[in-house]
Amino acid sequence: MLDMTKHNIKSVFRSVYEDPLKCLRIFSVFSVFLKCLPIIFRSVCEDPLKCLRIFSVFSVFLKCLPIIFRSVCEDPLRHFCMMENPDDTVYSQAQARLRASIDINMPGLTVSSEINGVLSRQLSAPMVVEFVRSLSQSGSDSDSGRSSEANPSDREDILHNWSGIKTIARNDQVHHPTTVTEIAELIKHAQSKVHVIGSGLSYESLMSLALDDDDAVLLSLTNFHGLVSTTDTTATFAAATTVDEVVQTLGKMDRMMPCSLGVIGIQTLAGAISTGTHGQGLLQSDYASIVKSLKVVLPNGDVQTVTADNTVLPLSAFVTSLGTLSVILEVEIQTKPRRIFYCRKLALPYSEFLQRYPEWNHAYEYVKVWWFPETSLCQVWLVEEATPSQAAEFLATDRSAPLKVSSLSDSMDVTVEKYLKAMSHDTKASSSSDQPQFKTVRRFAEATDLVGYHEQILCKGIPAPQVNCEIAVPFEKFQAATEALQRWSKLQPGRIHYPFIYRAAGKSSAWLSPANAGPVVWIGFLVYVAEDGSVRSDGMETMQKLQQILLDFDGLPHWGKHFMDSYFEFSELLPNFEQFLQLRRQLDPKNKLLSSFLKRIFL
Repeated sequence: MLDMTKHNIKSVFRSVYEDPLKCLRIFSVFSVFLKCLPIIFRSVCEDPLKCLRIFSVFSVFLKCLPIIFRSVCEDPLRHFCMMENPDDTVYSQAQARLRASIDINMPGLTVSSEINGVLSRQLSAPMVVEFVRSLSQSGSDSDSGRSSEANPSDREDILHNWSGIKTIARNDQVHHPTTVTEIAELIKHAQSKVHVIGSGLSYESLMSLALDDDDAVLLSLTNFHGLVSTTDTTATFAAATTVDEVVQTLGKMDRMMPCSLGVIGIQTLAGAISTGTHGQGLLQSDYASIVKSLKVVLPNGDVQTVTADNTVLPLSAFVTSLGTLSVILEVEIQTKPRRIFYCRKLALPYSEFLQRYPEWNHAYEYVKVWWFPETSLCQVWLVEEATPSQAAEFLATDRSAPLKVSSLSDSMDVTVEKYLKAMSHDTKASSSSDQPQFKTVRRFAEATDLVGYHEQILCKGIPAPQVNCEIAVPFEKFQAATEALQRWSKLQPGRIHYPFIYRAAGKSSAWLSPANAGPVVWIGFLVYVAEDGSVRSDGMETMQKLQQILLDFDGLPHWGKHFMDSYFEFSELLPNFEQFLQLRRQLDPKNKLLSSFLKRIFL
C-alpha cells in the first residue's frame, strides 16, 4: 500500500505541477472527495460491523488519484466526463444496487458514481466491486440483487470483448463496409468516434465506444479478407485476414513469415501489427518489422499507400499505431522459404534460467521460458532449425502435426499439480475441468521435444478468459528485473496461478514499439477469469503491483494487453514518441480515431 501511495503521489505531482497554473485545480479534487463522504459514511456506518470497510474507500481513492488529477488538469470543466459508461458487469450491478439502497439525492452521489466509473474502467478493481456490493446488499431486503435498470451485460444488442465480460459497443454501432469508398466516406464525414475491431482480443479500452453515442462507429473489416497479391519475396493480405490464414496460405507456397509467430493465431494481421504483437527470439523482432507497405484510409478520407521511403507518411509510425493514424486496408509483408524446426524442452531451476537466458537468446533462433515462482522451476523451449535427418523424418509423415522425438518427462508434474490446484480455487472450477485455462497449464506436464513447422510448435496458444499484462524491459536489465520479481514472489506466495512468461525480441522499426530503442525481454503475467466473470480478490492489485515493479527497470507495456497508462513514461522511453504525437495531430486534428482511453496517452 505504501509503494502504491508513493507512486500515486509522484504521478499526481508530475501531472499537476508541470504547469503552475494548474496548481489551484487540486482543490477541485478534494471538493469532490468531500462531497462523497456523506454517502460513504451513511453506507458504511449504518452497520457497525462494516466500519472497518471505510479503509477500502480511502485505498480506492488513493489509487484513483492519478486518473482524477489527469482528468482535472486537462480540462477542469470535465472532471468526470471522461467516462462514457462503466462497463464492468458485476460493478454495474453493484452500483445500481447502491443507488437504490441509499435514499438520498445530492450532487455527491453523481460524483461518486463517476469516480466508480473511472475505477471500473481503468482499474477493474475487484476490491471496489466487492466493497460496493457489500454495502448495497442488505441480505434481508435483496433477493436477486438486480436493479430495475437495464444492465449492458444482460442486453443482447451489446458487443463484448473476447472474454465476454467487458462491453465494446452496441451492435447497431458496428458497421461492416464492403468497399474502400464506403470506408473512406464514412471516416471523412464521421461526426464522432471511428474505431476498428479485429478479432476482439486486444485490451477493450483501445476500441470501446460510448454506448449512448449514436454517431460513433465501430468498423469491422470482415469483408476485407484473404490474399491480395504476391511477389517472389512478399505477400499482400487484406486487413482482416487472420495470422492462422496467413500462415496456411504461405505454407501452400512453401513460404513463411520471417519473424517468430505469437501464441495466438486468430488475431487479424492488421490488428497484430497495430498493437505490436511479437513472438520470441533476440534474432528477430515483431510482426510490424516485416511489413513492406500498407494501404490505408486517412482520417480525411484519402486512400494512401504507406512505404518505408515515404517521409510524409512514415511506415514506422503507421505499422504500430493502435488505429490512431488510419484504418488499415491491406498489409504487404516479407516472406521467406519455409523451414522445419527442432524444439528442445527442458525443466531447469530458476538459478540456471537467470544465468543462461542471455546466452540462450544469442545461440538459438527462438527461446521461450515459463518461470514458476512457487517451485522455482522453469520450462525452457530452445528452438533452432532442424538437422537434415530430423527434417527428413518429419517430411516422411503426413505433416499435419509436429513429430514427437522424445518421451514424456515427469519433471514438471509436481509443479503443474500445484498450479492446477491454486487455479481451481481461484476460478471456482475443478482442476480436471476441460476449461481452456486448465489445458494451458496441463500442457507443461505433457512436454516432449518436437520437430515440425514453425506454427506447429510456437503458435499453439489456447485463448482463455484472463487479465493479461506484458511488460518489456531492456534486454540488459532482464536479470535485475527478474530478481525483483522473485523478491516480490517470496513475500507474496500464491498470488499468481500461471507462470511468468519470458520472450526476448530484437530492435523494432515501429516508433511505438517498446523495442524501438533496442532489444527487450517481454515479461508476461496474468490472472484467469472465472466463469462468473470474477477474478481472485487480489488479482487486479497483483497486476498493478507487478507493473510497478517493472517500472523501475524502464518497463513499457504491450499496447494490446491490460496496462495502467498513468504508470508509464512513454515520452521518456520511446525515442520517436513526440514525432508520433505531432504526426497524429496533423492527420487527425478532430481526434476521430482516438479512443477515450488513448486520449490520456496521446493528447
